[in-house]
Amino acid sequence: MHKLIIVGSGIKSLSHLTEETKKVIQNSDKVLYLINEDNLKKWIQLEAKQSESLDPIYFSHSQRIEAYKALTKYIIEEYYKVSILCVVFYGHPTVLADSGLNAVKHIKKDGGNAIILPAVSAQDCLFSDLEIDPGDRGCFSIEATELVLFERKIDIHAHIILWQVANFGKSDRSKVSKLSILKDYLYEYYPTDHSICLYEAPSLPTYRSRIEWISLDCFDKSIINSVTTVYIPPLKKKMLSKKFLNLLDLKIEDLTLEK
Repeated sequence: MHKLIIVGSGIKSLSHLTEETKKVIQNSDKVLYLINEDNLKKWIQLEAKQSESLDPIYFSHSQRIEAYKALTKYIIEEYYKVSILCVVFYGHPTVLADSGLNAVKHIKKDGGNAIILPAVSAQDCLFSDLEIDPGDRGCFSIEATELVLFERKIDIHAHIILWQVANFGKSDRSKVSKLSILKDYLYEYYPTDHSICLYEAPSLPTYRSRIEWISLDCFDKSIINSVTTVYIPPLKKKMLSKKFLNLLDLKIEDLTLEK
């Protein structure tokens, strides 16, 4: 019987590896990994019975969608070669990373055994560093290109998190910036001087988070890296509905909502 276990490394090197994930890496017959931190790579190579980097597959394709498909295909192939296969992805294994997720769905559809373990994502780090409760006012988290391509509406009363901003409007690894288009889209909802945050979680315990507040009109001229996440704070707080306060028989002073 074969088993696939997809895990995430978290963001901060070994510090974010859960005890459960460590044991899976150590006990699996083979470990595949796609991560960007050298200390963690060395730890996996030392602790795993057998390990292999997925970098050659990922970087051999100019089109990112082809790279993701190739990764999924390879994971499925390796699944049938060993009893327990572990695949380690950077951050959380299903957050803006569908190669492992698609492999799990394919294997389970064919009656196989596959699971995904939770991990720390960049968004979790952002909530902590920026002291945000996503339950207060709500949170809309979306890939930047999808936001624009599908003309998704933005709730200016909620916390907004934009992912993969460095890859906005790109299907390949081009370095040409198209951020002015994203900035113009955001102008439809926010004033040009609205403060937004360029956030990068530290990859090592000795590093500090990048928390850079800029004006929206400077967005397309700022330094955006592959790990940069953009946070847009609520423009203003939405008024409570008197209609539903009455229907629910509630009083404002009894609510835990921020006033």
